[in-house]
Amino acid sequence: MKKLTLLAVILLTIGMSGIYAQIPRAYISLSAGLSMPHDDFAATDFDNPESGFANNGLNINLSYAHRLTYNIGVCGTLSINSNSLNTDALKEGIIGDTINIAPTIETKNWGAGGLLAGPFLYLPIGNFLSVDLRALIGFYTAYSPEIIIIGKQANGENFRLRLLKYNGVGFAYDLGSTLRFKFGRTSYLVLNADWLSSTPNFKDIPWLDTEGQIINTSFKQNFSMLNVTVGIGYAL
Repeated sequence: MKKLTLLAVILLTIGMSGIYAQIPRAYISLSAGLSMPHDDFAATDFDNPESGFANNGLNINLSYAHRLTYNIGVCGTLSINSNSLNTDALKEGIIGDTINIAPTIETKNWGAGGLLAGPFLYLPIGNFLSVDLRALIGFYTAYSPEIIIIGKQANGENFRLRLLKYNGVGFAYDLGSTLRFKFGRTSYLVLNADWLSSTPNFKDIPWLDTEGQIINTSFKQNFSMLNVTVGIGYAL
């Protein structure tokens, strides 16, 4: 009886080892899709220096995942975002708080990127489908948009205000998942959903106060966004 039990354990171990060996240990993927800002990043309160006035934008995601055991591994992600500015809301804020005359506004996009790493949980669903659940931490750097405001003051004088692009850096975390569908020997279709949050610190940034004067201000901009991307992955 003991010999039969030992033999069963050995056969089961060999079988599990064979299954584990057939599943790729590492994956790399490139995806792109929609970046949806939330909280302060999407806020349009002109009197709040942390309002980001951000519209929906683009996210590009480059990821590498390596399984250490059957279900557990480590992964790293390079995440890049570009979000345009809500110029209509910004214009309304300027009209209401400063010059009372509609200006012309030209802007660049918010630009940001981060490198994050952490553990993930691998959950196979049949032979062609699997899900990854991950929790990542890292650093995030952001560039505030360049803004040019052209208008006319209440006294009839023309003005042109240029707010330059500035850089801020902060800690970031990412909670996300990947749905991976195998359609070739080593090829996969990937669908990612990630909640990414960071609070880069911007220092000595020129801005327009409620009196229409330029002042230097420092603030922390909350970047919170939901990134949903689709792309191609490969088993290594």
